[in-house]
Amino acid sequence: MNQLINFIELTRMNKPIGIFLLLWPTLIALWVAQQGIPDIRILSIFILGTIVMRSAGCIANDLADRNIDGYVERTKNRPLASKKITIHLALAYLLVLLLVAFFLVLQLNLLTIKLSFLAALSAIIYPFTKRFFAIPQLMLGTSFGFGILMAFTAIQAQIPPEAWALFIANLFWALGYDSHYAIHDMKDDQKASIHSSALSFKHYTIPVIAFSFVLMYCILIFIGYQNKYLMQFYILMAISATIALKGVVKGISMDPHENFKAFLSNNYVGFFMFMAFVSQMLEF
Repeated sequence: MNQLINFIELTRMNKPIGIFLLLWPTLIALWVAQQGIPDIRILSIFILGTIVMRSAGCIANDLADRNIDGYVERTKNRPLASKKITIHLALAYLLVLLLVAFFLVLQLNLLTIKLSFLAALSAIIYPFTKRFFAIPQLMLGTSFGFGILMAFTAIQAQIPPEAWALFIANLFWALGYDSHYAIHDMKDDQKASIHSSALSFKHYTIPVIAFSFVLMYCILIFIGYQNKYLMQFYILMAISATIALKGVVKGISMDPHENFKAFLSNNYVGFFMFMAFVSQMLEF
């Protein structure tokens, strides 16, 4: 039982916010690529794949940070940092999850399989970018965006301009929401000598977050305009934007706890974005 609890904590299955932030843009891509409700088999593969790859990414992150987490109050009790799980066992878990993800993607076409290697590589590399890249949130957005590209290749066997538009929109979204998280972690990141957007942008972080969200919504609304989406799309987008704006306003104080709440609220930002596209599935 203890090992199961340690595994759940290692993979953050007890904190599913990361799964949802990865899942919403992937689901949007599946609906847009299919121009309606996607095939249940493909939908199941992508949902399971999202859960598995997010879990693998958490293990990769903890392996990369195992010598740092023990000195940070928030992370000192993580299974690797507290030595509840050995490095060898964590590597074994990571390998198993990657094999499960590979088995899932083998059910899809060749182009999607090829993209999956880049997706896995980006998930493993991301934790290390915090050591040398001033804005690692951009690498996070890139890693999270592979689900979008793979959704289109799985359904259309190509990556059309619309897929790249969604990919770029997601990149801006990740920069925004993870910068809220970075504000929450500023002191710990500084202590650990790792980079983040909050440490790089400093007092400009909130304006950068706001600008990132504006760019994201501009791209998504342009997609809606191009596809002649109906009014409910824009209403649901407005609800999503209102939640995002509320988080930005709360974050202006640069208070860590308020920015963490703003980060968590992006689950609802993503949900209403997804619902905006789903609302048009009968109108494509």
